[in-house]
Amino acid sequence: MSDAIVIGSGIGGLACAAALAKCGRKVLVLEQHFLAGGLTQTFTREGYTWDVGLHYLGDLGPQGKALLDWLSDGGIEIAPTDAAFDTVHFPEGFEFSYVSPPAAARDALKKRFPGSAGEIDAFFTALEHAGRAAMAMFQARALPRPIAALVRWWKRDAFKRWVARTTEEVLREIVSDPRLRAVLSAQWPDHGGSPKRGSFAMHAAVMRHFLAGSGYPVGGAAVFAKALVPVIERAGGKVVLKARVERLLLERGRVAGVLLADGTEHRAAAVVSAAGARNTVEQLLPTEQRAAPWARDILSMELTPCHVGLYLGLAGDLRAAGATTANHWIYGSWDTNAATWRDPGRSDPPGMFVSFPSLKDPSHVPGPEQRHTAEVVAWVDWETFAPWQESSPGHRPPDYERYKAMLGERLLDYFKRCFPRLAPLVRLCEVSTPLTMVHYTRTPLGAVYSLAPTPARFLSKSLGTRTPLKGLYLAGQDAMSPGVTGAMMGGVMAAGALAPQVFRRLG
Repeated sequence: MSDAIVIGSGIGGLACAAALAKCGRKVLVLEQHFLAGGLTQTFTREGYTWDVGLHYLGDLGPQGKALLDWLSDGGIEIAPTDAAFDTVHFPEGFEFSYVSPPAAARDALKKRFPGSAGEIDAFFTALEHAGRAAMAMFQARALPRPIAALVRWWKRDAFKRWVARTTEEVLREIVSDPRLRAVLSAQWPDHGGSPKRGSFAMHAAVMRHFLAGSGYPVGGAAVFAKALVPVIERAGGKVVLKARVERLLLERGRVAGVLLADGTEHRAAAVVSAAGARNTVEQLLPTEQRAAPWARDILSMELTPCHVGLYLGLAGDLRAAGATTANHWIYGSWDTNAATWRDPGRSDPPGMFVSFPSLKDPSHVPGPEQRHTAEVVAWVDWETFAPWQESSPGHRPPDYERYKAMLGERLLDYFKRCFPRLAPLVRLCEVSTPLTMVHYTRTPLGAVYSLAPTPARFLSKSLGTRTPLKGLYLAGQDAMSPGVTGAMMGGVMAAGALAPQVFRRLG
């Protein structure tokens, strides 16, 4: 019998299990897919390898790096990217590159918007205050509920000012130039909360995370599973693949284990779900438990957008053709809220993200053909794909395959127009849709970050690593914050709820 069961082997689940393993706990990790890693897994076609969900990491700081080294036994190395880590593009050829450290980014913004110097200073001051509020908010999610309530009371003014307001509300208060507001909000897809909907505290936390420095895992995203699974196994634990959890087992009012789809039961004193808060409530809780106030609250929360991915294999000198380690955020208008591609058959995507992972990875060997990869992302509506949601890979209907091919052609054409010098280098294309996300990760409605980072989500008392149902804990990005780092910290915090000595590793 295991000390704990973890549902899901994304970075949140693996980080939780590894942290518990480092504390001597025997952990069983159950993964429904045939690969561990969740959105940190990779896939390969004709010798090209792409990440499915990790494009870059922000600066972890000394404590974060020490925590990662502890979790992985030093098995994960993060290589810094260039100082210019994000370039945002707007109409009429406007471009701006975000650089680290924060002082350099502030100076660059003032040079580009000389009439807004005072407002830029005010914005960076707001980033600091909101970032601190975000940290307090995250800490409250890992604490026992009475202590968390005290933190919320103590920080009530900061939460009201920074957590409870959207990015757009704060920007309109501080910045008068709409173009500057667009530039300052352009990175919102890093967390999935559009300016009109997302909490400014979340936007501030993510901006500060990357302004402190950008990095990429040496060897690609798959190194997380490669490094963390052995840590779990050395403590007597196990990561079992193709093990789909059907529901939680309850005995005398508390969670006592899980039932798998094949009828197998596994029991433990604690179950940690890293499968997403909504999935946990909607799919794993017994019917009577879903009526609990905390469960209904989670089910009422908004989801982040879904996306189409275009994975490109290229051959040639990417740097000579203008590519760098910087990502590109390309907008068709100055309204960064209007990034969802609602009419793919007739228009270019209004928002597009482009990344060149092979340039970020110092271990990548391009070979004599100089083989490299690019990843392109565009937000889309789930409703477009809902008619095909009951189908499965290899058995999709012809109309879906035609639609998917059309999306790939439109994205590729737009990519080539945005990067004409790279166009001749494209050798291979692969397309993913929200249905791909649902199949491989069980993400509800293809939502890439699961629950939307709205003020309502972060002010809710229903979300955290500890649930009101005894024996059940939550890990991953829903328990803490969106993104790879947020999901990892959600896993560590969940481990800390079971083994308090973990918190000593957080400084």
